[in-house]
Amino acid sequence: MSLYGTGALGPPHLFTTLDSEEHKNLRKALGGQQWTIGSLKNNWEPRIDDLVRLFIRKMTERAQANDTVLLSERVAEFAADIMTMISFTEPWGFVKNSRDVYGILGNWRKGLPLFGFAGRCNSFRKILSIPGVGERFLPKATDKDGFGYLMNWADKEVSRREEKLGDGETVNEPDFLQHCLDARMDGEPLSPVQKRAHVTLLIQAGADTTGTALGATLRFLALDPDKMKRTWEEIEAADRAGKLSTPIQYEETRENLPYMCACIKEATRLCPPADNLFGRVVGKAGKVIDGHFLPPGTEITTNAYVVHRDPVLYAPDPDAFRPERWLESKEKAAEMELHSFVFGIGPRICLGKDVAIIELHKLLPEIIRHFDLQLVTPGRFVVAGGVAYFNDFNVKLIAREESA
Repeated sequence: MSLYGTGALGPPHLFTTLDSEEHKNLRKALGGQQWTIGSLKNNWEPRIDDLVRLFIRKMTERAQANDTVLLSERVAEFAADIMTMISFTEPWGFVKNSRDVYGILGNWRKGLPLFGFAGRCNSFRKILSIPGVGERFLPKATDKDGFGYLMNWADKEVSRREEKLGDGETVNEPDFLQHCLDARMDGEPLSPVQKRAHVTLLIQAGADTTGTALGATLRFLALDPDKMKRTWEEIEAADRAGKLSTPIQYEETRENLPYMCACIKEATRLCPPADNLFGRVVGKAGKVIDGHFLPPGTEITTNAYVVHRDPVLYAPDPDAFRPERWLESKEKAAEMELHSFVFGIGPRICLGKDVAIIELHKLLPEIIRHFDLQLVTPGRFVVAGGVAYFNDFNVKLIAREESA
């Protein structure tokens, strides 16, 4: 599945760069220690805490009103706020307004079938490249919502920030926008197009996909009251022992809530947000895989949904949601971790992987700490264009104090 060059994600950026050397240089310019867990905790965890508090407050209001909550959408909105905040310093207000601001999530999903078809069909990609044709199908900066609007926003924000810097103002924001302006390739800044294309990268790649991972974990637990009970009891015991802050910190989850961590790994194993990982293209020298020579230009892909159900690695129950498998043996857990395709592997592994990991380990235990989930409709795991999301996962939120 080759999405490179389709234009479905706007101007070329790190994700769509085909040449391996150019990709390596871009990755070096845009990567770095600021995307490590340690740096993210120092620079962003207090801000993420603010959004977690706001989310819990909004959900408490819904619980008090006995509303049915479309939880798959609410957690996707939380993820979108995180990504807009890390990209532009301030969140766009998805959680505050309880809606899909500027239709970012909805338009992303509407575009997935075209996104997938363009990635798989060479002849259609050629049609899209014809002047005047692609513009009819792909996002445009003149759009009033969706990713076209995001591209326009990014253009204005880059210009505004560069004007500040040109006037000698000090800019201290550690956001991705500033990082794109500071990035250097061979000692030179990114081009104007590269700056604007990359500012939108985290939102494109990480908003709805992280929402899918959040929704998957909650949905599996809502479908299995016994596992939900065990998760809640683990959180409650750690809370009574004084091991959890409010909101729960990332390291507290990792150190004190092993079953919660196992639930996250198991849910994302079974419902990977990008289940059909985007294709790699064989380089000029060709490549030998499993004894077969693949000529240059051959597109290769895999399917995380299938890989994560390997009948040997996950025996005897590869299709079952069984978090316990991650706790039975450290050696086995390490082997399963090694074969995880949730965020990709190798030089093209997701740049914002650790942002998503922090979100998962902060919001999920906080939701379960405050609410039991009474399932209304289980919804469906939908895959379109190689990317997954949930439809109609509805619950009633039962405040823990009320259900005690």
